[in-house]
Formats: sequence, structure tokens, C-alpha cells
Amino acid sequence: MEQTRRQFLTGACALVGAGLGAALLADSADAATGIKRKKNGQVEVTVAQIPDLQQVDGVVNLGTVKGIPTAVVCTGPSTYIALNLRCPHAGVSVRDTGSEWLCPAHGSQFELDGAFISGPAGRALAPVRSRLRNGVLTVG
Repeated sequence: MEQTRRQFLTGACALVGAGLGAALLADSADAATGIKRKKNGQVEVTVAQIPDLQQVDGVVNLGTVKGIPTAVVCTGPSTYIALNLRCPHAGVSVRDTGSEWLCPAHGSQFELDGAFISGPAGRALAPVRSRLRNGVLTVG
């Protein structure tokens, strides 16, 4: 059976609407989990709402913040660091192995707080500007 133009347009609009709805839900899900992206590119993290940040060495990946792949790590009771996840050696994004950061390109290893362990990087992961105020960590 051949589809009419009206049926095609109705179906296309439904798909676009579903996509927009999913995008809105994704933004709502970020807010529900304590992560809010601001229009200026910064990210606000309400640390009490992020279970992974309730323990030392807990990590939450923020995706990109002002174009920088970024994660937040709990480094102690009520202390956090935001890290640039680009390996200082070649700029490849490092991966969280659960106990350290590992560069998939050349094998550089870093402590969860970003300190250099081994490999060709030769130095620690760079911090990303962040400020903790009233339980909200503003990153970027």
C-alpha cells in the first residue's frame, strides 16, 4: 500500500516530536540527578544528589564543559576536583577503569585525582576550574 503525502508528513512530525521530547527528558534527567548545564557553558553539580560523589574516589563524568571532556572526583569528605580528561601526552580522552584513569592511545596512567602514575604523558591531568558553594560545585 502506497503512503499518502499526509501520512508521510504526519509520521515525520511524530518522529521529530519524539526526538524533541527525548531531548527535553534528557535535560530533565540531568536536573533530577543533580547536574545542571547553564547557558554560559558551566555545569552545576549538586553533590548531595550524586551517589557516586558521596564516597572518596567516586567519579561522575560531566561530558564536555566548555569544550573540555570533564569529570568530577570526590577526593575527601566534602572535597572535589574537576579534571580535564584529555591526556597531556596526545590529547586523547582518558577512560575511568574504576581505580584509575587510563589513556587508550599510549597507556598513560593517572590516579583518580589526576596525579600522574606512568606512561609517556609525564605529568598529571589538568584541573578544570571549579568552585564549591553551599553544596553546589560549579565547573567551568
